[in-house]
Amino acid sequence: MTAIFRPEGPLFRATEHAGGPWSPDMLQGSATTALMTREVERLADASGFAVRRLTFDLWRPAGLRAFSLATEMLREGRKAKTMQVRLLDGDVEIGRCTALLTAQGDESPADPFSKAAGSDAAPETGTPPPAFAQKWSRYFQNVSVRLIEGALEKPGPAAAWMRLDVPMVEGESNTPLLQAVQAADFASGVGQIVDMREWTFINPEISLYFFRPPEGDWILIRSRTRAGANGAGLTMASLSDRKGAFAEVLQAMTFERRAAQAQAS
Repeated sequence: MTAIFRPEGPLFRATEHAGGPWSPDMLQGSATTALMTREVERLADASGFAVRRLTFDLWRPAGLRAFSLATEMLREGRKAKTMQVRLLDGDVEIGRCTALLTAQGDESPADPFSKAAGSDAAPETGTPPPAFAQKWSRYFQNVSVRLIEGALEKPGPAAAWMRLDVPMVEGESNTPLLQAVQAADFASGVGQIVDMREWTFINPEISLYFFRPPEGDWILIRSRTRAGANGAGLTMASLSDRKGAFAEVLQAMTFERRAAQAQAS
């Protein structure tokens, strides 16, 4: 079976389908964040608390190897809990997720100013990206994409439905939360604003804020990026499912102009 990771006892071995855009032998960011989210979701479900914020610090590139996870509860409260999950390559920490979980109430106030649910075009009405864009990474080739606004291959804001079509972990179904997190990592690519022949950009972190749990397997990313001073930028995205919006995403961006020789080649 095709999968992003295969369990090996307490470890998770990345398969060739986990390869990212910078090298087929290096993990896609979506694989890194989703694997840590899997552990957060397991503990959230056991406690009955809701996942409200996920902040990922992506510290080092990771090869296609076997990884372990280390979990620690940083704050144990009646209404809020804070936990962290560390992704380890042997003794080397590759990245870290800090998660805020909150107790669930019985009701919420009505929001008369929110966008009407179901007002976005459905994924079935969208168009796939060009074939060359789908080859952005080995991982991305396992993601269904349907654009309803903008284009992946052109700079500017865009909106795209995404769905990972293979298991994140072999033998398991992808939960809506895993689908949301793996899709969110593409926010900077969906809303990119530069000519990638002239500029590179990275996001060493990503934060997601949830105001309700996601549902289903298709996730809509509506993304835009702002460029600031000294190579800094910020990508902002809204995540929706078929019922409407459920989360906001922020990514701190770093831009760097490519060398003149690289541009010419």
